[in-house]
Amino acid sequence: MKRNKLWLIFLIIFIAPGFCRASELEALKTDFLQGNYRRVIFEGQAQVERMHLGNTDELNYILGLSYLKESKLDLARHCFRRILDNPKSKFKAEAALGMGDTYLVAGQFQQAQDTYNKLIAGDSNSRQKAAVLYRLSQLESRRGNHQKANDYLFKLKKDFPLSPELRAAKGISLAALSAGAGECLVNPPIEAAGYSVQVGFFGSSDNARKFKDELLNKGYPVYVESFGRGYRVKVGRFKLKKDALEMENKLSRGGYQTKVCP
Repeated sequence: MKRNKLWLIFLIIFIAPGFCRASELEALKTDFLQGNYRRVIFEGQAQVERMHLGNTDELNYILGLSYLKESKLDLARHCFRRILDNPKSKFKAEAALGMGDTYLVAGQFQQAQDTYNKLIAGDSNSRQKAAVLYRLSQLESRRGNHQKANDYLFKLKKDFPLSPELRAAKGISLAALSAGAGECLVNPPIEAAGYSVQVGFFGSSDNARKFKDELLNKGYPVYVESFGRGYRVKVGRFKLKKDALEMENKLSRGGYQTKVCP
């Protein structure tokens, strides 16, 4: 009996809080994927201030992305900086990419470029290279340097032909890309429209690709988008929310779990 009581005390003090922390973090991830950025900020910031969650770097990363989605760039940078200041963090590469994104959104192109280039300097952080090349292309496009934008896209196609970032580059002529980096494209790269329909989230790129192929075979304009250490499968890019809702209804009738993402 005494041994059982000691085990119960150990369970309550050491093990149960860990399950609670993991559950709270997973709930925040779910809210983020559902587009509930303000809820993530409200709940997540309270957790950071109390230092309640053990994995604060992952929490700060989700918070930073949520602030970025809400255009609160200074707060997003603060979250990413917390991660970058931790020499043992496993999210340093993701945080550096997020930091560059805050500069890109703010129109601070030189700061964004310096951050992106530093991230992939010396062939380090190769898992971020496809994302960085795509962003550098968008950066040069915003500057009006469409030739440079196309050069980055050509390198993206050459080095990462199966990357979700390449598929996300809507409006790009892949035939023109195949002709060579020096050839100017007819249409400069454009950014994704305001709404899409998410139909799946996977930790494995292979599973995301298989699900994408299933939808492609049914005629849906589907693509894969990297998010943190996972992959979101999305359908369509729509300027109007009502068009996204129509696609969501169609997919729902087909038995898919869906949600409209901004």
